[in-house]
Amino acid sequence: MNENSTVDKITRAATAEFSQYGFDGSRIDRIAKKAKINKAMIYYHFKGKEALYEHTLTGIVTAIYERVSPFIPEDASSPEELANLIRGYSAYLGTIDENVIKIIIREIASGGKYFKKITIPILLLPIIKRVTEMFARGQAKGLFKNFDPVYTMMQLVGSIVFFNMLRTTMKDSPLADIIFQENYLERYTENLIKIYTGGIIPNKR
Repeated sequence: MNENSTVDKITRAATAEFSQYGFDGSRIDRIAKKAKINKAMIYYHFKGKEALYEHTLTGIVTAIYERVSPFIPEDASSPEELANLIRGYSAYLGTIDENVIKIIIREIASGGKYFKKITIPILLLPIIKRVTEMFARGQAKGLFKNFDPVYTMMQLVGSIVFFNMLRTTMKDSPLADIIFQENYLERYTENLIKIYTGGIIPNKR
């Protein structure tokens, strides 16, 4: 059996297991059953549940960074680049599997041990650094108003992440009928762009 395909099968099964039960409640036996492989094969590739969880979470946040980072311009030359960043980030998170969102929710709710160890250095710090530098350069050019780049980035990311968490956890509630109607992601994204560009882009007189 191809080793990469075996690891992929284990990772997919682990993602489903961790999303449903969290790290503490997950069991290697169930992961092996989901992956349709012998439990010993999991231990061949991973030392134990913690190593498998770290591998799974690392894959998740690395994929997010790799998909989002190309939308961050090195040197902003127009407000439209900010809009494209928001569109790209929002569109990608809107396509993420619900199991991934649930893992992130459970990880944060459990105290964020692995979030601090993996997500912050691989995803959050690099993204914050690049985007805040983009904002700072844009401010120097007069493209953006005088605002705090770090807080603005956190508020932007937080808004989109929270929206996707609601999409995952509230899909069978009356709230879903109000918020998640046809073309909801596009409408949400464009509205967010209006708020940000209207609030931080100087008025031209």
